[in-house]
Amino acid sequence: MSTESPDPVRVLHVDDDPEFAEMAATFLERADDRLAVDAVTDANEALDRLDAGTVDCVVSDYDMPGRNGIEFLEAVRETDPTLPFILFTGKGSEAVASDAISAGVTDYLQKESGTDQYTVLANRITNAVKHDRSQRLVERSENRLREIIDSLPHLLFVVDEEGTYLLANEVLATFHDTTVAALEGSNVVDVLDRQPTGQFRADIEEVFETGEPKRVSAVEIADATGEAHVFEPRLLPYDLTDDDGRAVLGIAVDVTEREDRERELERTNTVLSTLVDTLPAGVLVEDEDRNVLKANDQLFDLFGMQGTPAEAVGEDCHRLAAAVSGLFDDPEAFVAGIDDAVTGGEDVRDEALALRDGRTFARNYRRIDLTDGDGHLWMYRDVSDRTRRERRLEALNETTRELMAADTAERIAEIGVEAANDVLDLGASSIHLHDDAASGLVPVAYTDALGDLVGDPPTFTGEGSIAWRSYDRGEAFAVGDVRDASDVYNPETPLRSELYLPLGDHGILLAGATRTGAFDQDDLVVGKILAGSLAAALEQVSRTQELRDRERELARRNEQLESFASILSHDLRNPLNVATGQLELAMEECNSDSLPPIERSLDRMATLIDDLLTLAREGASVGEMEPVDLGSLTRTCWGTVETGDANLTVETERTVVADRSRLRQLVENLVRNAVEHSSTGNRTPSDDAVEHSSTGNQSDVTVTVGGLADGFFVADDGPGIPADEREVVFDAGYSTGLDGTGLGLQIVERVADAHGWDVSVADSADGGTRIEITGVEFEAGASLH
Repeated sequence: MSTESPDPVRVLHVDDDPEFAEMAATFLERADDRLAVDAVTDANEALDRLDAGTVDCVVSDYDMPGRNGIEFLEAVRETDPTLPFILFTGKGSEAVASDAISAGVTDYLQKESGTDQYTVLANRITNAVKHDRSQRLVERSENRLREIIDSLPHLLFVVDEEGTYLLANEVLATFHDTTVAALEGSNVVDVLDRQPTGQFRADIEEVFETGEPKRVSAVEIADATGEAHVFEPRLLPYDLTDDDGRAVLGIAVDVTEREDRERELERTNTVLSTLVDTLPAGVLVEDEDRNVLKANDQLFDLFGMQGTPAEAVGEDCHRLAAAVSGLFDDPEAFVAGIDDAVTGGEDVRDEALALRDGRTFARNYRRIDLTDGDGHLWMYRDVSDRTRRERRLEALNETTRELMAADTAERIAEIGVEAANDVLDLGASSIHLHDDAASGLVPVAYTDALGDLVGDPPTFTGEGSIAWRSYDRGEAFAVGDVRDASDVYNPETPLRSELYLPLGDHGILLAGATRTGAFDQDDLVVGKILAGSLAAALEQVSRTQELRDRERELARRNEQLESFASILSHDLRNPLNVATGQLELAMEECNSDSLPPIERSLDRMATLIDDLLTLAREGASVGEMEPVDLGSLTRTCWGTVETGDANLTVETERTVVADRSRLRQLVENLVRNAVEHSSTGNRTPSDDAVEHSSTGNQSDVTVTVGGLADGFFVADDGPGIPADEREVVFDAGYSTGLDGTGLGLQIVERVADAHGWDVSVADSADGGTRIEITGVEFEAGASLH
């Protein structure tokens, strides 16, 4: 005996990492041989694949170039609102989960380490496709059933007391070689011959007078070609609105070829019966009097009804509804909903019905046309898993918002165990956070149910517990019976099955039950979603605490810098001023070669104090940014710096966006450095006596300030800086001059860093030094020069 292989499941996997996509395809097909995975790396290419071929399920990453996973999902939903779509992403966050649910995602799965995740993903794919195929089969069956009923070859019409057609079907219009629009609004006198018109008027008047249905036999009516047909009309009183009065509904069966018609009816009934029996939902068909015409086994299974569908034919549907109403939370509402639908005549789609045992049914209803009157089609489906999943995801979404508002790890743990208990029904649960001091996982929050079972939860340290194994490996899993595990912490524990959910590096969420096998795949999946939100919230609190600690450290350092600046400004400058004054008096009283070096040393100390104050008080901060004319500012700086015989060339008129005061410090120090460095570099041994005996004797160096594509430069034509010293020129204390403080270029670097600019050293066109400032923002429209 041969067996049919299960239908293949065609999966389109979209991930911008081709190596990961190929690996995932391999493990998915290995996890379930029904899966045939086609991997693409771009959402737009995936949309083309969906247009070109049949796909049963889409698995997509979130972070991708072009369209991200949510935008791709929205594009798919525009053309196929129900195609299974699983977001399989390494980015787990409240925003992504919320947007995915809003966009209509079928499932949400966060990427984990290890290959076990592909078994989970394979199960989620097959479950989603199974549900989708069942849903599509239900919809196709419903549509097909409606088409068959609507295509039955009967003449259908509604006429008022005046004989005006208020409603007609295509069969009647075709019979008279006209259209439905032309037929409706016309009178039977204009449509039928005199003899059938008279009989027809008499029959409908009888129905109006008695208010009872009437079956008429052997009515002969000619079609548009003149060919006679024999009909057996059934006329039923039909109540319109109060303003429109009364009417008669007529269904005329052509019995001209009765045997052919009987065979057609038999075939139709067979098709209808087959459809009803094979639908993956409970089906009940009632006649006009609310008696059972047809029911299927699925209906009996859903409601736990006794007997068989065949035995139920002819039963009173009112009695059946009352008999099963006790299954529902609100029995009266269940029955009332049936009566309201039948009375109102409005279709009902996916009406949710809550049962006492926690299940949820979806009810669908529509009125149908039967050969002998109106009928009623009911369909019931068990949607408990879908409803439970949707409620859990909605509650988890709300929990995530609450977690992100928490400001301590302890509060996050409290919210976590509350959600595990109230949202996920995990009952006995606890959260243990890693404590460096304890070198273990310390219990921070747990439910009363767990406390009643085990008392205060233990601290897990090192090896010797399943909890530590899960945390250390970062693997979430369920254990059906912990007593079978070699590393169970307490072999005598009253808990038999447990769920282990790591919270990244922060800790672990545990849930337990006193029975074995208490946790299924859905518990693991939604538990991992909660664990991901907890880990993100804990990471946020940790980073916030780190920022606060850093802010306190910066504040402490700023206080130290301010204290240092005060010492420079007061405690050092005052003695320096005294020494300068005394030196001036001494130079007036005597002429000694020993005094000028002292003067130069004191001047150097004053300059050093000024530079250190600049670094200590202003550091790497900038004030208000504004457009600054670089050429004009350079000329101003030249006038405030001692340049001697040096020359300035400005080759740029660009407007820089900067802090004017800090930019002036930068330019002044670059100009001073160029002049002093060139003066020192050009010095010969005989020059030392001259420089020591006189201040302000600078060389005739030329300093050039020019523009770059993304900045500017300050260059000189002096001796330049050796290549092996360029990496240290910005270090504190570096100077080639006898009087230099070695802080000028460090101030330049600090000012540049504060603006987000880069500083580098190169050779100038004339063989000297060129300092380049790049990454500069210019005012819009400014030219290079």
